[in-house]
Amino acid sequence: MRLHHGVRLAVVLGLLATGVACSGGDGSGGDGKVQLTVLSHYGSDPAKAGLDKMIAQWNQENPDVQVKSEVVKFDDLLTTLTVRQTGGRGADIVSAYGLWGGQLQKANVVAKVPDDVAQKIKASYSPAALGAVTTGDTLLGYPTELNTYALFYNKKILAAAGVTKPPATWAELADTAKKVAKRDAKGNVQVEGLSLIQDGDNKSAHPFLSLLDAAGGSFLGEDGTAQFAGEQGKAALGLEADLAGAKATDPSIMPTKQFRSGGVAMAIQAGWWVGSLKTQMAGKYSDVGVAPIPGPAAGSKGSLAYGFFMGVNQRSKHPDEAWKFLTWLNEHQGSAGVTGMGEYLAGMGLIPPRTADAATLKKSLDDPNLVPIYDAAEYAMPEPNLAGAYEAKTALHNAIMTVLADGKSPDEALTQAAKAVKPQ
Repeated sequence: MRLHHGVRLAVVLGLLATGVACSGGDGSGGDGKVQLTVLSHYGSDPAKAGLDKMIAQWNQENPDVQVKSEVVKFDDLLTTLTVRQTGGRGADIVSAYGLWGGQLQKANVVAKVPDDVAQKIKASYSPAALGAVTTGDTLLGYPTELNTYALFYNKKILAAAGVTKPPATWAELADTAKKVAKRDAKGNVQVEGLSLIQDGDNKSAHPFLSLLDAAGGSFLGEDGTAQFAGEQGKAALGLEADLAGAKATDPSIMPTKQFRSGGVAMAIQAGWWVGSLKTQMAGKYSDVGVAPIPGPAAGSKGSLAYGFFMGVNQRSKHPDEAWKFLTWLNEHQGSAGVTGMGEYLAGMGLIPPRTADAATLKKSLDDPNLVPIYDAAEYAMPEPNLAGAYEAKTALHNAIMTVLADGKSPDEALTQAAKAVKPQ
């Protein structure tokens, strides 16, 4: 699911004052039934309808353990999780962005996953999904949403420039981007070669990290120290700087707006974009191609995987029932050998994180553009979620923007950003 620009921590006072989405009481009804609450950002369809349907099925089959869904906007989710926890009003089950894992763990929001549940999860989910919801050696919960990054391109624009297949190396990527880029007599961009900025989470960080992964680099070490300022990072940002200098990329252009109208030839973007482009472009969606993000050498490729998870609140008064529901939610069978959660996620254009679900669904994909997105789950760099990872990504984003927008030296920008990263 699309990630937004940031979390508005300024709403803390408002949440405290109004008690947004508070669940009161001890979680037990007067008739002895257990009442569980699930807090998520699934407030609009198809996400809301799909989750509500599964909860209704559980409630019908389990009259003594009833589950209620509570929803806040994504931009308010982290703040709500932490504020409600401080006030002792946290939901029994929480859905959260993997990047926040270390922060939520430090704030004692998420409970330890029971050993038997953890064993099942570790045996059943893809490496990228597990990595995105594991902090250090600690699994945070069931992986749910999973997105990987890939190279989206407009077949018609590339073909008009004599390019018959997507770039397979950085040299080809740069050459193609420069070849297809167009500006009018006044210098206004008509076609951007390669988009490197997103109107999503921390804008430029995810495309850079995908290129970094393709070069064999990493974002943060296991201790939270910056690893992105090494030779691979400097090479990746050097590639971006070269494209910016050649006016083949422009940080003011948002691909989510201009790609569909032919104003962007290529973009490094997350897999959820497939569903959006199908809706926005209708018949012109046939012009869209998706390929792995290339690395410096032929055969090298990379991606970033980010995920969400569902875990149990450390303060839940009914942890056993919460884990029982959460296990059912993620493991009950739907149709055609795929879990209900797998069907739910695939229906929204997301990669089911359970390996067996993804393998089964991949055999019947009706859109070849989804294949490289599914494949990337096996090799993508999981977004780290140590405490301080969010701040580290913000520092990285700021460094990248000084290069793309202001022409700063990539080496200098990354070195300064690395010094700003403080392991917690």
